[in-house]
Amino acid sequence: MTRTLLFCVAEEAKPFIPKAMREFSTEKDAPPLYYLVESEICPDKREGFRIELQDGETFDSDFINASKEQCQNWALDKWYQAKVKFIEPNVIAIADERSARDGTLLMSFYYPVVSPEEPTFEFDGWGPLPPRANTWYDFRIDRRAADEFHGSLMWASRESAYPIYFGCPEKFTDGTGIFDVFKAVKCMNGEDNDEEE
Repeated sequence: MTRTLLFCVAEEAKPFIPKAMREFSTEKDAPPLYYLVESEICPDKREGFRIELQDGETFDSDFINASKEQCQNWALDKWYQAKVKFIEPNVIAIADERSARDGTLLMSFYYPVVSPEEPTFEFDGWGPLPPRANTWYDFRIDRRAADEFHGSLMWASRESAYPIYFGCPEKFTDGTGIFDVFKAVKCMNGEDNDEEE
């Protein structure tokens, strides 16, 4: 089973990490979602990452004060190494200073370069989605929506997910910049009856 890399980039976010690792889903029995990245040296076995922490349990992070781009570049470098096939590619989670205040995570999704032989996904009104390859797309989400985020963006059909996440993300983003994953999933499932704003 693959898991998503979770980076802690702010000292004040450290107490939030156990909660983020525990409260990532509305399902009580969901398997752990994250590998906590503590060192710039990537473990070559899944057992080298922690998948849970108790409240108050200490941990190290070589990524304190790291930029989002540093985390993204580190992940990109590791994803395609043969020895770490247990890491979920194309998405990372970042706990930052804001996470400590409001319980959100920054989810960063990478859309890789597509070979000319692969089909592109064209959508009426938007064209190709995501609009650019070799690009990161950021979503600030509630920590409890992380499992739904993964399921809807990475495992649902592109025909239903991509217009929501890349065509009109502003429709699902509130005034504080938080993307409402649950509302997005309802819309993908045809359950959203709200009128257009």
